[in-house]
Amino acid sequence: MIKIAIVDDINEHALMLKDFLLRYATENHFTFEIDIYNNAVPFIEKYKADFDVVFFDILMPYLDGVNAARALREKDSNVILFFITATQQYALEGYEVDALDYILKPISYYEFALKFTKAIKKLGTKQPSSIVVKTNKGYKRIFEHDILYVEVIAHHCYFHTKDGVFKQYQTMKNVIKILNSDTFVKCNNCYLVNLAYVSSVKNHSVIVNGEALLMSHPRKKEFTNRYLAYASKRK
Repeated sequence: MIKIAIVDDINEHALMLKDFLLRYATENHFTFEIDIYNNAVPFIEKYKADFDVVFFDILMPYLDGVNAARALREKDSNVILFFITATQQYALEGYEVDALDYILKPISYYEFALKFTKAIKKLGTKQPSSIVVKTNKGYKRIFEHDILYVEVIAHHCYFHTKDGVFKQYQTMKNVIKILNSDTFVKCNNCYLVNLAYVSSVKNHSVIVNGEALLMSHPRKKEFTNRYLAYASKRK
């Protein structure tokens, strides 16, 4: 499912864009979850980095689309941005926030479909799985290829990444459903390991990015076989 936000103070325009998205989804066999916001301020304040695509109208009261996009980029560098505008005079600002494209008003479905297809193609090259965690600075999206391993303690999961450790109230069962089953394997009930960062398996230890993790006896055979199969494919 692709999550999309439309931020436009004119509800009629937002609903028209939503209709275009639903038509596109039907014609191309996609499933979209679409949320509409008529004010950019609460959208930015409550943003959790869990959208794939965001449409910003340029001219809005309280917080215009360009400044909203700048604020959004401080929280999420990966989300795909579109500007909706009656003029292309904001092109430079679009480059600044890495907007994918502009959609000019009045919007035609043909123009919309052509430009939105670029977003679909870009989403196809993005990392397929990610976890959103809460940090002191807000919310952060962690992509699976940045996760070294996941550790569960009580009812919390600790995501050990190249950028540090992030804590999330989450069950290991749910994490396993989200992450790539070909890459992530449990070496015991407490650790879910990204095979891409395993350098070796020794006795009852798995070496992940230089750190030794305990491997339980019941999981040793399966983990070792999965690791050897993964390593052979990368040669």
